[in-house]
Amino acid sequence: MNYLSKIQSFIEGNTVLSAAFSLVLLMFAGMIAHLICKFFIVKVVRKVFFSTHKNQVPLDKDVRLSEKLSNFIPVITVYYLLQFMPDLPEHLLIAIKTICGILFFVYLSLFFTEVLEIVNNSYSKKAKRKNHSIKGYIQVGKILVHIISAIMILAIMSNKSPVIIISSLGAVAAVLMLVFQHTLMSLVANIQVSSNDVLQLGDWIEMPDNGISGEVIDIALHTITIRNWDNTLSRIPTKNFLTETYTNWQAMFSSGARRIMRSFHLDQMSIRFLDHEMVQQMSQIRGVSEQLSALMDGRDSNAVGERWFAENGITNLTVFRKYLTAWLSQRDDIKKDMYIVVRAMKPSPEGLPVEVYCFTSSVLWVDYEDSQSAIFEYIYAIVGHFSLRMYQQPGGSDFWRLSQERAQIAKANEQQVD
Repeated sequence: MNYLSKIQSFIEGNTVLSAAFSLVLLMFAGMIAHLICKFFIVKVVRKVFFSTHKNQVPLDKDVRLSEKLSNFIPVITVYYLLQFMPDLPEHLLIAIKTICGILFFVYLSLFFTEVLEIVNNSYSKKAKRKNHSIKGYIQVGKILVHIISAIMILAIMSNKSPVIIISSLGAVAAVLMLVFQHTLMSLVANIQVSSNDVLQLGDWIEMPDNGISGEVIDIALHTITIRNWDNTLSRIPTKNFLTETYTNWQAMFSSGARRIMRSFHLDQMSIRFLDHEMVQQMSQIRGVSEQLSALMDGRDSNAVGERWFAENGITNLTVFRKYLTAWLSQRDDIKKDMYIVVRAMKPSPEGLPVEVYCFTSSVLWVDYEDSQSAIFEYIYAIVGHFSLRMYQQPGGSDFWRLSQERAQIAKANEQQVD
């Protein structure tokens, strides 16, 4: 005991050694407090905050929160033990208190940032909220937390009231507005996009000016991330969705139907009034007789003359349009309760465009393309039975065939002369 008393007296008599011993004691106490928190605070957090979760469900929230909370305890412990060390030099005491205050608000900022991140993850995992994103609001909250923490740290370092620090910021408000102008614009854009429900996670959007077509996978404060159909990623500033034109195809998916609006071109010289020969050829196709009978008001086509078709304006294209409309309405992959239209458009140098307008019963891309291809493949094959011809610009084979015909004619003429 006498030996320990001598050591204590020696340390207390030496100011530098006493201060060093106090610092070692504070560091040791902080480390012990940190280790204790690492082992026990996880159970406390799980019991208090996540007691409703089942034990078999793996959780990382409690571990993340406990790690952030365990940082406070050593700081509070060191700050509390300073009250029992009045012999420390005043400048050292002030420095330790300042460091404790700074660390406290740094850890507090990290804690609230982690809480906001957990709130965002929990919100996005809810079944009813999968298509909505609050990531922009969470990022704004993080910015505010960091700003408040920075103000409190400045107040501690300058030993002034936070109110004075905040009031002094009014002088640099213009500079702050200039620095954070993109953040403010993004915040306004994010609020409008989220509140008006014009864009959600999982939506298929197209921005032709930027060459973007894909699925929205992330809505953040400054950018919106889109996974294009070629698996590339595009990040567009949020404010661009208020100033640029884009198409959101989500309403099409919600309606359960996808539109087909495609034209094929007919040779205008092949369009003419019906005659008995064309009627006989068309009647071999199932379904044409019913449409032709409706156009003729039930009359027998053999009982009227060919002049009657011209007087009543019934052409082979008229019959083909009526037949194609009825054929489309009988397909199982076409919606019956939506528009089914086959119409002739304005003539062009490429021929007469005939547009097919209808809606498929499946919105899946593969099914949609399969239905659309099947429809037009049938049109290309059946159009000849109505004495109509598809328009196609002449190619190399056409010119080669024409040259062969002319060569044969010239050879025949030479043989006749000989």
